[in-house]
Amino acid sequence: MAILVLEHSDLARSGRLGATLRDHGHLLEYLDLHHGDRVPGDLENVDGVITMGGPMSPDDDGQPWINDELNFLKMAYEADLPILAICLGSQLLTRALGGTVEKRPEGQRIGWHDINLSATGREDPLLAGLPWQWNQAHWHSYQSASLPEGSQVLASADDDGVQIWKLGVRTYGFQCHPEISPETIQAWIQDEPVAVRNSGTSADALMQMTHDAWPDFERLTDRLFKACAMLLFPLEQRNLGLGQINEIHH
Repeated sequence: MAILVLEHSDLARSGRLGATLRDHGHLLEYLDLHHGDRVPGDLENVDGVITMGGPMSPDDDGQPWINDELNFLKMAYEADLPILAICLGSQLLTRALGGTVEKRPEGQRIGWHDINLSATGREDPLLAGLPWQWNQAHWHSYQSASLPEGSQVLASADDDGVQIWKLGVRTYGFQCHPEISPETIQAWIQDEPVAVRNSGTSADALMQMTHDAWPDFERLTDRLFKACAMLLFPLEQRNLGLGQINEIHH
């Protein structure tokens, strides 16, 4: 059994999150949907799902894989598999489970901004020990407008935009980017220089903010990833499946 990682861009990999999961004994299978990998039509040999970010819009139904992914995420949720969704992935998960997404009225959010844990978020096992106000990395033009019915907001930005949410006990969405490294930010700057300028900052200023934020950010996100490895994706889940699958990098 493996955690299936759905990736939509060469610049938005699972990074440090994936490394921590592997370090804790998890097997990961990676699908590069933007390179033509196909979303499975069933959940055979899947014991969890991670869906990552990407530059495309979450409501662009012209993407050849998007409807298959929406159906797959709904199927995984209904089967009670653990799901972790980041940025675009969180927006797709919102859609798949009956919520709505929108383009941010304020424009693209780029850089480092605080998120604030809600009362529910402060008590959530996955976020235990994290500060109530937390400087996080952001790079997104879209956001969840209305969450799926029954969802709980775990963290919001200063403008009240949802940053972390959950549905039930095994489905989590992160609008922010806990998985990044300084090299990720550098690659995004090089990929979207106009967006950086339009956001009111500069490449140098953004890299300086990254340098300043990194020590605390790395320590806190490492804690989050370990919680994901031990609580959200427990290894004993493999024993519920039908077989074994090797780690695959497409």
